[in-house]
Amino acid sequence: MGTTNGANRSPHHFAADYQLGVAAYDCGRYSEAISLLSRMADRGDAAGTLSRFYLGQAHLQIGLGELRSRRFKPAIQHLQAAAAADRTRGDLGRHLAAAYAGDGRYDLASREFEGMIARGAGDSDTPIRMAHSQWRQGRPEAAIETMLGAIRRERGRAELHFQLGLFQAAADDYAAAISAFSEATRLAPGDADAHQHLGLTYAATGELGNALTHLRVARRLAPRDSYLALQFALATQAAAGEGIALEPEDDLPAGGKFDQRAIERLGQTVLGDPDFVEAFLALPQTGIDRDVFATLAATLEWALERHSEYADLHFHCSRVYERLGRRDEAIAAAARALQANPQYVQAMIHLGRLYAETDQTQDGIDRLQEAIERGGDYPDVHYLLGQLYRRRGDRPRARRSFERALELNEGYSAARSALAELSAA
Repeated sequence: MGTTNGANRSPHHFAADYQLGVAAYDCGRYSEAISLLSRMADRGDAAGTLSRFYLGQAHLQIGLGELRSRRFKPAIQHLQAAAAADRTRGDLGRHLAAAYAGDGRYDLASREFEGMIARGAGDSDTPIRMAHSQWRQGRPEAAIETMLGAIRRERGRAELHFQLGLFQAAADDYAAAISAFSEATRLAPGDADAHQHLGLTYAATGELGNALTHLRVARRLAPRDSYLALQFALATQAAAGEGIALEPEDDLPAGGKFDQRAIERLGQTVLGDPDFVEAFLALPQTGIDRDVFATLAATLEWALERHSEYADLHFHCSRVYERLGRRDEAIAAAARALQANPQYVQAMIHLGRLYAETDQTQDGIDRLQEAIERGGDYPDVHYLLGQLYRRRGDRPRARRSFERALELNEGYSAARSALAELSAA
């Protein structure tokens, strides 16, 4: 008898659900995609992560359609589901994270930040970290004064006005917060966070028309943010209840690139576990996975800007570039992995394969020979080396490579066939 219990489903069934679900999403069959991808959403591996992403996007697309049709209740239901599935969304805790330093003693953290500023040893973000420490210490007036002092020194910096607005809004000083957020949006009109918080602050004061204006701008700037879409839907519903009409617009976004916040949060995960990328690379290819791997590439590039000495990051970046078809960049990244760690056997093998695929035969031979000498004595490495020797016309070395592949794995049919072809020739 069949079962729908996910615990009894085989990995093949899971892969099929993922591929069929993504295919349904790609064709615009969002309800079908939700049904298929929901079966995998509880998995803790990369397949589950991607399924939750596409599941959230399917709910988002339906929710936006309901919103355009002014059917607020079903729109909110789907957008709530999208926000629950979208684990990349941020909140105020994101802005407080910079203050969580040391052993969590905010009084000592504040004192250190004060000393850094007095000595001129801090960077431009030190006043922000100091203000957050003061706030967590229970000194809201000191935090606000710190931000006001920073603004007096750098009046044209939008981030300072934004941070000031967060503190003032949290202190229920909405008029001051609106002024600060408005200045942030003036200085940085493309900042979705500033428009979002300005819209939410207007909503808190009952100025729903202004709230919708800025939440709509934020939606255009961050089209993949499901939580923001939910906030916009709730504000639209509240405005409708007050008799405030909002005409549907065709430019409500249906998709777009991941924002920088998502890349930074994923980057922290990759820094903690670079092999996380391998789990994504092991997934079956689908029609729209290119967006995911483009985001992974951007994430690895973000991480490498901070830790260029990490050979694993360069290696995984090369693998992702290869998946995207960016061969030249993949070769350069693999070479940087070996510069960072000259003993990195897997990077040598990977680079040798890339050279082989791009007809750089001698370079491929050199890298694979080096990998074998350093411990990469694997059947597939010898087989590829034999193919490169045969391409170069060196039949004796090709024969020895194929024979070594068979010594290591007597069931290696490709190596046996290659050896038979050499003998027949």
